[in-house]
Amino acid sequence: MAAPQDLLLKFLEHFALISRAVDDEGMWDEQDGFYYDRLTLPDGTVHSIKVRSMVGVLPLLASIVLDERAIQGAQGLGKQFAHLLGDRMPSEQTLLARQQLRVVDGQRHLLLGVVGVDRVLRVFRRLFDEQEFLSPHGLRALSKAHREHPYELDVAGVRARVDYEPAESNTNMFGGNSNWRGPVWMPLNHLLVSTLQRYARFLGDDYLIEYPTGSGRKLNLADVAEDLRRRLISLFVPDEAGRRPCFGQVERMQQDPQWKDLLQFHEYFHGDNGAGLGAAHQTGWTGGIADLIRRSPGSGAATLASLRDYGTPEF
Repeated sequence: MAAPQDLLLKFLEHFALISRAVDDEGMWDEQDGFYYDRLTLPDGTVHSIKVRSMVGVLPLLASIVLDERAIQGAQGLGKQFAHLLGDRMPSEQTLLARQQLRVVDGQRHLLLGVVGVDRVLRVFRRLFDEQEFLSPHGLRALSKAHREHPYELDVAGVRARVDYEPAESNTNMFGGNSNWRGPVWMPLNHLLVSTLQRYARFLGDDYLIEYPTGSGRKLNLADVAEDLRRRLISLFVPDEAGRRPCFGQVERMQQDPQWKDLLQFHEYFHGDNGAGLGAAHQTGWTGGIADLIRRSPGSGAATLASLRDYGTPEF
């Protein structure tokens, strides 16, 4: 059985290799402030696939915040730790240079992530733009900007096009399932809420960003995570007219007393109005909404009261 230190070194080594590969492969677009896939042809020609989708957001999820005790433990492994994360520099300087190291009340906090904080914040500007990813009920899988500006690629006589489709696909490809063309997916949104909470823990309550982008409104990342959590919960909660977004235009589900409180765990949700789409029994990931409800501020009676305020029936 491998020793704990061996496992930690292997983890750090894999982290360093992935981080460097993301940089070396040129997936970051400095002008757009976003990560794009790259297509390499047999002749060596490289095409940057400039489709703003959740694929370009996934690198942000690989992050963890280490406290003073964890940093000391990692440094105790010796110089190899610094070498794995940088270029033969003292470990603190390397960590500060490659990621972020903050000192609060004499305690160090390290944000260890594949993406540096400066790039994270630039991706956030796209992610929290209501004309791109941010919808009333969560984050879309594809930027809404592609509705007016579809991406087209013509390579070796093959022409491909990607546009924003918030509901079902307009072709029969993949069974007419739009998947990554625009709908809101619960698992990725769930992961992003958790990621935002980690960044909030590191940057602190005083670090503010514009949210939504272009609104002039400033929030810390903890409040951004809370707003996103509430947007996702709102998929299942009756609005002012008593209609649940997840039921869309299905009047029996919206009106019939025998049906209107029977919530379903849809595979994904319309990118503009939140109507449930795809398979209707996706408890494997849309059931994650229960965890987001559980994260309501407070505990005990306060948490139960907040759930009643949402008007959410028991699952």
